[in-house]
Amino acid sequence: MKQNKEEELLELAKFYFLNSKFDEAQDELNKVLKINPLNSQAYCNLGLISEHNKDYEQAKQMYKKTLDIDAANKVAKEHLDKIIGLSNE
Repeated sequence: MKQNKEEELLELAKFYFLNSKFDEAQDELNKVLKINPLNSQAYCNLGLISEHNKDYEQAKQMYKKTLDIDAANKVAKEHLDKIIGLSNE
């Protein structure tokens, strides 16, 4: 049951994100993390939202959290590298 709720919230967050409703997406992702604080997908998506909002410090933290949980997450790795690259220029 808990797993299904988590997946539903992730899907809803994805829907909001794709429709540029970033605040709503963020709310849903935070609900996911209340259910499962180790959901790497939620952290990665929060990173994408932070990056979209040009809050690169927050995005960096979210991507690092994602990679702490799931070191193989390519999206988080690529975006983290890009942000670090931007701040090193």
